[in-house]
Amino acid sequence: MPDAPIAPDQTFVWPLPSLDGHCKNCGSPVQGKFCVECGQKTTVKRINLREGWNDFWSRVYGFDGMFPRTLRDLTIRPGHATREFLNGNRVKYYGPVGYFFFLISLYLLVMSMLGITAEEIGKATVGALAKPGSSQDQFNSNLFNWMTENQRIGAFLMIPFYALGAKMFFRRERLNFLEHSVLIFYTQGHVQWLSIFGLFSFVLVGYFPSFYFLLILQVLYYAYACVQLYQTYRPWAAFMRGVLVNLFFFGFFIILTTVAIIIAFIVNPELMEQLRPSNN
Repeated sequence: MPDAPIAPDQTFVWPLPSLDGHCKNCGSPVQGKFCVECGQKTTVKRINLREGWNDFWSRVYGFDGMFPRTLRDLTIRPGHATREFLNGNRVKYYGPVGYFFFLISLYLLVMSMLGITAEEIGKATVGALAKPGSSQDQFNSNLFNWMTENQRIGAFLMIPFYALGAKMFFRRERLNFLEHSVLIFYTQGHVQWLSIFGLFSFVLVGYFPSFYFLLILQVLYYAYACVQLYQTYRPWAAFMRGVLVNLFFFGFFIILTTVAIIIAFIVNPELMEQLRPSNN
């Protein structure tokens, strides 16, 4: 049914009730405070500062405090939160893929707002890899910037290799490939909070956590989550298998990176010239 035009002299009465007992959004019959088909409120309040603020926080927190609950449980019991999600509780927590991309996007947004470049973060995390101003230094700068610009897709493409490792080392749980990836999405997304806090630390005191510190913490956090999720294994066995999943991924990543670099040098020989010692 097309929307009825509003006459110029029509006066709104707030809050606006549902029209003839039907939802303003989808047109379905409604009873109670919300439409059972689309979730639209049956009465709509007038747009003002207070209502806009309440709407903003309702979307941030989700239904019944979804966001703070997700944040809290992924901090203290990530494996339990993942098990709840796998058991069918899809309203209690943010979805793993959405949470993963939200944290990566938030990290990039904060970096942009603070005026921090990818090159600065790269040098802060792994140190200076070449003499400043050299061709190799320029190559590293371009590499850091390229990795930042493609961080979302790059991080997403890492998930299948992690999930493959989880599938190999936790066969007893009988979870499928995508079910194993739920814990990986949650943990890989949640560790981004450390990088976000690191950005503020970098601006305030010039310190950003080293790459190796973040890497070790990421491995331990995932292994800790495995202890809570994969309960058919003894705690120490689940922890060690979680570490092995990471080692499997790192090995796979090194191989793929090496192959990609070789292909890049074959396709563009000028890259090799930039790395020659005579040019540095």
